[in-house]
Amino acid sequence: MIGQIVNTEPLTGKKATKDQVLSRLNSVSLVHIAAHGREETGEIILSPNLPGSDRPKEEDFLLTSADVLNAKLRAKLVVLSCCNSGRGVIKSEGVVGIARTFLGAGARSVIVSLWAIDDKATPAFMKVFYEHLAAGQSASTSLHQAMKWMRKSKLFKAVKQWAPFLLIGDDVTLTLGQQR
Repeated sequence: MIGQIVNTEPLTGKKATKDQVLSRLNSVSLVHIAAHGREETGEIILSPNLPGSDRPKEEDFLLTSADVLNAKLRAKLVVLSCCNSGRGVIKSEGVVGIARTFLGAGARSVIVSLWAIDDKATPAFMKVFYEHLAAGQSASTSLHQAMKWMRKSKLFKAVKQWAPFLLIGDDVTLTLGQQR
């Protein structure tokens, strides 16, 4: 759905291996990752590099802060549509986790989830968010519009469904639908 809105071919399912994701991170202006996130750390679980393996090792599927730092991003916006992607270790300088790592690796802004996200509400939220983003609105305005739409809907008005997402970093505007 998001690929259609932004006019690009996404990596999905078994094609979204850790190696494939890492190989593309440094060449795009928009990164959207919809995957499972570890509750404790916010690290992201991708498809394993060795899809036929019965018991893949964590380094074959877990996207860690070290992996992201080595990627040298150019992205204006990273959207982590993953449970708990805003989590990390609380230190004097704030929450240090995967979201902060994306910023440290070069991303200008990151959208994260502060808690486990709803499997039905999140696609609806992201559809509205990306429609506004593709229309030329800023990330913060698009996020606000998606939240506003969710609050007014009959199906997704519960706070837990529309409030987990947070923008960290610059309020970027993208030119979508023209990149490949």
